[in-house]
Amino acid sequence: MGPVVVVWVSSTNLRERVGLWRVCGRLRECRIPRKDIAIVELDPPFRGPDTRESAVPTWCSASELGTLPARLTEARPWPRERYWRAVRLWSRYTAADPRRLAQNCARGIEGFPELAPLWALLSSFFPRRTTEGTLRLSRFDELLMTALSSEWQTPLAVISRDLRSGMALWRMLSCAGDLFLPRRLEHWADHDASAAVERAPGPKPPDAGYPMLSEVYRLTERGMRLRDEGLARLTDAPSLPIAGTEAYSASAPWVLLEDGRLARP
Repeated sequence: MGPVVVVWVSSTNLRERVGLWRVCGRLRECRIPRKDIAIVELDPPFRGPDTRESAVPTWCSASELGTLPARLTEARPWPRERYWRAVRLWSRYTAADPRRLAQNCARGIEGFPELAPLWALLSSFFPRRTTEGTLRLSRFDELLMTALSSEWQTPLAVISRDLRSGMALWRMLSCAGDLFLPRRLEHWADHDASAAVERAPGPKPPDAGYPMLSEVYRLTERGMRLRDEGLARLTDAPSLPIAGTEAYSASAPWVLLEDGRLARP
């Protein structure tokens, strides 16, 4: 018997569970036999009878790595079918056409509870098309432009404003990472000459290590029109890489329909 690869994953951490697909795909490329790959799924530790711990994976739930040493004896190779499903899911996650992944997420696959919450996150970054045919900003960009105003704000101030008004944007950022916010604001400020978002120097120097405070941003009249009236074309917004494809891309013009499906306009 050759060396065994031990892979651990938290049962309720979405980032780790999607990472497990990647690991399975990579180990297959390396021609490591499935029987030599032992996987242990770590359940959240018991935190008392009053804890309402959800069994649905979320991107930002805590990793349970601390429970690993006591659980190593439970590591086993996954059944063949489940292992190959993980390999296929990674292939679909990284594919230029995201529809197969979206279909898998909508229908569900036994043994992969992460699919529904994964698509709830990914779909929020695609531009939307209404039944009347109007192109709308993605849910994330709409929330971002709602948190912006005609007054200059740092990314930190944008987050603080959202926290006071329902935390919808914050919940997405807790999954994508807080630095995704200044990066997306940069995308908008750099997009074209008639920018929807303007940028100026912030209270901290750009090289001081404070990305949430080094720039300030404000919404222009054009940005307000895009938020309130929609897009004339997909490229009115800056493109955004998502898994294996892009949102707002002329070469990959995916839009999210009101029934949750992806389509091309």
